[in-house]
Amino acid sequence: MDDSSPFCLLVKQIFEDRYEVDSYSSAEDFISLVSRAASYHLIILDLHLPGMDGLDTLTRLQSTPATHNIPILLLTADSRKDTVIRGMRLGAKDYMIKPIDPMLLDERVSLLLSDMI
Repeated sequence: MDDSSPFCLLVKQIFEDRYEVDSYSSAEDFISLVSRAASYHLIILDLHLPGMDGLDTLTRLQSTPATHNIPILLLTADSRKDTVIRGMRLGAKDYMIKPIDPMLLDERVSLLLSDMI
């Protein structure tokens, strides 16, 4: 989930050859959908979203039975140490600061997905 369409397109371009990629700009829409039906192996989550912010979204995802086992990668421009620590304590499996290196993002996603096997 990210509120930036160009960034969502970049993520899709990096992964679309190997994975099915969905993007959402609204945390509320995503949580509603994923708690009812969708099955995801990884969530890439921005901290700055309209409406519900990323840390609140992370908390909701971690407390929802349908999503609490899905690894979450926080990907944001917010590099403050206290924010990084809070995100990890709330359950994020990894944290990357924008701007991102596509090769590094690819590697981190691969590692997170391999941990699930």
